[in-house]
Amino acid sequence: MNSAGADDLAELVDSLRRIGGEPSTVEVKSGAGGFPQSVRETLVAFANTSGGTVVIGVDEASGFEFVDIREAAAYRDRLVSMSRDAVTPALHIETDIIEIDGKRILVAQVPPTSADLRPVYVTSKGVSTGAYIRTGDGDRRMTEAEIALVYSSRTQPIYDREAVDGATYADLDRHAVLRTLERVRLGSAALRDSDDAVALHRLGILVAPSLDSRPTLAGLLAYGAFPQQFFPQLMISVVVHAADSDSDSRFLDNVTVRGSIPEMVAESLAVVRRNLAARAVVVDAGRTDHLDYPLDAIREAVVNAVLHRDYSPTTRGTQVQIELTGDKLVVRSPGGLFGALTEDDLGAIGISSSRNSVLANLLSDTYLPRSQQLVAENRASGIPTMIERARSRGLPRPIFDSSVTTFTVTMSRSALLGPNVKKWLASLRVPLPTPAHEIAVAMMRGGFVTNAAMREWGADRLAAGQVLRDLVENGVAVRQGGRRYARYVLDPSVTRPPAADNIGTGRRESVEEAIAQMGEAGALELAERAGISRVAVVKQLNALIERGSVRADGVPRSPKRRYVWLGHGSNG
Repeated sequence: MNSAGADDLAELVDSLRRIGGEPSTVEVKSGAGGFPQSVRETLVAFANTSGGTVVIGVDEASGFEFVDIREAAAYRDRLVSMSRDAVTPALHIETDIIEIDGKRILVAQVPPTSADLRPVYVTSKGVSTGAYIRTGDGDRRMTEAEIALVYSSRTQPIYDREAVDGATYADLDRHAVLRTLERVRLGSAALRDSDDAVALHRLGILVAPSLDSRPTLAGLLAYGAFPQQFFPQLMISVVVHAADSDSDSRFLDNVTVRGSIPEMVAESLAVVRRNLAARAVVVDAGRTDHLDYPLDAIREAVVNAVLHRDYSPTTRGTQVQIELTGDKLVVRSPGGLFGALTEDDLGAIGISSSRNSVLANLLSDTYLPRSQQLVAENRASGIPTMIERARSRGLPRPIFDSSVTTFTVTMSRSALLGPNVKKWLASLRVPLPTPAHEIAVAMMRGGFVTNAAMREWGADRLAAGQVLRDLVENGVAVRQGGRRYARYVLDPSVTRPPAADNIGTGRRESVEEAIAQMGEAGALELAERAGISRVAVVKQLNALIERGSVRADGVPRSPKRRYVWLGHGSNG
């Protein structure tokens, strides 16, 4: 056991106390009454979602106090055995026994299982009743529909190669098809030497080398004159909400976009474009207009949604959704990440896994309507492009969220460090000594920040880690999850209004003033009084203890520890 592990655990448990519960990536068990058998379902749920941290030796009911696990080694062996023998497929977890405040705590890091191996389930229960996912701070049994979706992603789906009943070559846009044929024949002798029917079959547009054969689903989606004749819900809905929630109009725009994928992408972008505000920006080349969101980043998000969505029969009744509100743009598509990808892989150059391989190939050689621009590059560059465009415009990193049933991209319209954000940062009255600290807190304003997200803004791994530790230590941020799956969110106390006694003055009471006035208090009481986090309170109390002004009664880090005011400069 090393001190870093103890500090890491202390920071994690302190964050649980500060937020008053468990985030979705952490599960704590007391273990005082014996090995917690229910941890089995949590192992499965973490593996089926985004991974997480299991801590045995922390009692939530008593305010997340540490509990000594005397048989910690036996618990560890049992947990490892459970992850390998009681779960299908077997999990490979990392465990550590950490001694903190004289108590032994068992910590386990559970990695997410790649989509091609899911669903993970409790072996004795079988997949239908033993597969779980993590929702909130609990484990939920997967539905039959969710299990079916997961199984459809374990091997390369072939739904885009299926013949479309009732459709014929006449249902395709011949001009669009010929443009693609002309392009692909430039790079392939086999296609140049083939007649149109054979070439269309080889490309996956037709199911057989005859113009009398039926088109595939991929062929219909890429070149169909009106694919919704056969699949009414394979469309895109674009909804624009009024920025003012009190507006009489429920929607400023509400458009159902139909047609082939190239047509839907172009039309969806047109709808979004006409609802975006533009502002003048002076650059070296002169004056230019910037939209609220980079249009090419939106295009990548929309293309990704229609290209990588789930096209299995289970989801053909579900459309892609684009939602524009006063402060964000959201693109949702049916089906989570496919293959061996995890959310941690998103943004890495060259990392991709295509659910619809035929459709992906076709769209990389298919033009947008009345354009020389191809629909997709098929070079695993979509998400990196979204991130780069946001960074180059000073916008927050897009948020990518994958569940069993849905993949969601959320873009923010506010500049990461724009005037309004700068004003908000100043209002927090927290220490932000460097631009990197400001960037991290600004990212947390819209959700969370990770070490990887900080690196995308130019910080190296060590510098990013130091910034995030600073923010936790100073009571600005709370860490969610273990060291491998750590996300940082704003401490609730940061945006809490000043204590009632100081509302008139707008000044927050210091910890020293509060403890002197109260005489005796716990750290959480002082945090409420001073309007800062428990971590920041404890840091100030420790300084007062060293000075001899305060005495501490109770075990360090315990939520029941009390602090007694002794007086200025006292040695009592």
